[in-house]
Amino acid sequence: MFLTASVAGFLLDRPILISYAYSESMTPTINKGDLFFINPLSRTGDVGDIIVFHRRDGWTVHRIFAVSENGYLTKGDNNVATDQQDGIYPPVKPSDVAGKVITLSGHPLVIRGGGAFIESMRKRLTSVYAVVIFLILGAFLTFSGGGKKRSHSKRRKFIRVRARTLYAVLSVGIIAGFIFVTVASWGTLAFTYSSTLAGGQKEGWYLPGSSFERNLTVKNSAVYPFYYFVGEKGEGAEITNARAFKLGGGSFHNVTVDVKVPADTRIYRVEVAVRSYPAILPGNLVAALYGANPYLPLVAYSAELALVLLAFYRLADIADGDVLRIRTRRRSLLSKLMGDG
Repeated sequence: MFLTASVAGFLLDRPILISYAYSESMTPTINKGDLFFINPLSRTGDVGDIIVFHRRDGWTVHRIFAVSENGYLTKGDNNVATDQQDGIYPPVKPSDVAGKVITLSGHPLVIRGGGAFIESMRKRLTSVYAVVIFLILGAFLTFSGGGKKRSHSKRRKFIRVRARTLYAVLSVGIIAGFIFVTVASWGTLAFTYSSTLAGGQKEGWYLPGSSFERNLTVKNSAVYPFYYFVGEKGEGAEITNARAFKLGGGSFHNVTVDVKVPADTRIYRVEVAVRSYPAILPGNLVAALYGANPYLPLVAYSAELALVLLAFYRLADIADGDVLRIRTRRRSLLSKLMGDG
């Protein structure tokens, strides 16, 4: 459950069971970089409770200072004023609360510096790599156990690796590889233009306040058909034709972008995000999941692959015996200290 919730948190970009402080607003209760634990089933609180909630600039962890008819008034322990003073933020509604911070004897359960470590890892790993790590760890935790207990008086002479463990790791590798390849295929179509008083004198020069259209080509270079979803990145441009379409192998589609030239005279860049998914699931399902979050279709694809791999596991009747045995040998304490082989 913990691994699943962590993966879901990465995909949905929201805290579920754990999170960490990004600022010093809760110091010294929760310092910047501290990891804390969340009870997602407790989304209501009283004065003094520490809650995790969403406001327009992101997720925040603050203490409930007061309760009003419109919602919670919140305040960081290290802040002078409440978040709602002078109308900076509206009262927090229960629907905006992700959960309550778990406390022991009135003190939040935190791991000092745990969040700073996660942040340093996130700078090196994308969310996709993090999901892969969680999945592989989950496979080992789930499938490497079992078997008969042996007496502790006899040391094992072999390191045994079960068939189901290898199959589980291989299956996770297949699913992780699919996720990685799919996300790696996502890209951006872009072009630049100039807003200038000399508009029209050169290609790509436009008068401030004018508008123009540009066609961008999306091509499926693969053999198998794919679903494609496109969307603008930033302001000043609008896609005027289909934002979702299906392309067969080797076919292409033109995306029409209508651009309104800003009044400021300088060079602008227009970007269109392109995301694709294999057409092995119903298009309506993929579109509905994509509408909620671009990563959610990957969950459906992963579930489908997992079911296929599980069916093969059952039909192939993969044995539960040892398939790899690595012989170990004892060494005396003296040989260990001397470093002898």
